[in-house]
Amino acid sequence: MRQFDDADQAVSWAAILLFIDAALDGLNILVRLVSAPEDLVTAPGLLFLALVAGKVAAGAGLLKSRRWAWPLGLAVIGVDILLALWTLPGSILRLLFDAAVVYLLLRPAVRERFGQR
Repeated sequence: MRQFDDADQAVSWAAILLFIDAALDGLNILVRLVSAPEDLVTAPGLLFLALVAGKVAAGAGLLKSRRWAWPLGLAVIGVDILLALWTLPGSILRLLFDAAVVYLLLRPAVRERFGQR
C-alpha cells in the first residue's frame, strides 16, 4: 500500500499540519498584538484571525470526520496560499505546509471518506 492511501492517516496528517499552521499564524498575531495592537482591528488583522479560527475548525472537523470540514479546509488553505503568494519572500514554509495539506485532502481515499468525487 502506498503512503497516505489510508484515509485515516492522511486526514490525521492534514489536521496536524492545519493545527501547526494555525499555531504559527497565532504566534504571528501575538507578536503583532504586542508591537502594534491597533493593527488587529484592521481588515488584514481580522482576516488572519479568521484564518486561524478556520484552520482550527477544519482540523478538528477533519479529525471528527465531519463532512463540512473537507471544503472548509480547502477554502482556508486556498486563502492562505493567496496570502502567502502575496507576501512571498517570508512565506516559503507556509506554502510548503499548504501544498502538503492540499495534497493530503485531494487523495482519493480522503475525498471518498468525505463524500467528494
